[in-house]
Amino acid sequence: MIQLPLCWPRRLQLALAHRVSLPLHHFFRLLPGSEVGHNRVEVTNIECRHTPLAGRRAVQISDLHLDRYHPRHDALLVTIAGLRPDWIFVTGDLLTVSEGLPHLFRFLAGLRSLAPVYLTLGNHDHYSGVPLHRLSELADRHKLHLLVNQVIFVPTEGGELGIVGLDDPSLHRADLRCIPPRAPGRFTVLLAHAPNVLDHLDHRHAVDFILCGHSHGGQWRLPLVHPFWLPYGCSGRPAGHHRRNGHQLYVNRGLGWSMLPIRLSCPPEIVVIDWTSS
Repeated sequence: MIQLPLCWPRRLQLALAHRVSLPLHHFFRLLPGSEVGHNRVEVTNIECRHTPLAGRRAVQISDLHLDRYHPRHDALLVTIAGLRPDWIFVTGDLLTVSEGLPHLFRFLAGLRSLAPVYLTLGNHDHYSGVPLHRLSELADRHKLHLLVNQVIFVPTEGGELGIVGLDDPSLHRADLRCIPPRAPGRFTVLLAHAPNVLDHLDHRHAVDFILCGHSHGGQWRLPLVHPFWLPYGCSGRPAGHHRRNGHQLYVNRGLGWSMLPIRLSCPPEIVVIDWTSS
């Protein structure tokens, strides 16, 4: 696991924050028209150099918080289908409350019809009240890959893609021992919910690219002003590219909302990763 355990005051703070937010969440779930700033989705393109994967493409989405199905979720499926991915990565906060399970898996089933789907868990998934075995059972039923401190290898011509899925770093549940060693022809992408995972990686960890979410990009932003709200586990990284100890991280702004169903100057984001020849 991440070496330093989550101290009990912080654990209590996070649990209380979730409890306090639930009444707001339940209220706005009943008002689907209250969502603001969610319909215009931006697509970000990232290029990675690795010859054995040249011509292949992955799509990353994050922070679904999918507790009620909206027309925008069908529109997301259409957009992702148009991107023609070989793999789809979903980096946590799949839902907020257990009532969202049928809505969540309706959307995930739509994703699975487009490409293989690889999922990790976020803090809200752990606080949702849905047991891990239930999520695993539903993922298996829908032929989804739920990775909880696990790695899976996808063979390609002349090499392979290693996909590491860590449990949520913001709750200090990530076990870095599942990261495989470097191997010829292998490109390892690490999926984790919170950006603070970057602070725990060093030169021993053979990771080529890291994809996270958790921040919502700040969710409410003012021009030229650093986001004034970021959840614990972001380590000051609201969005975009970050580097540390030779590792490169991209923080996705996510698709959903927390506390209030409003995104201000912070549109939802879909990330496209294209591999090219080195």
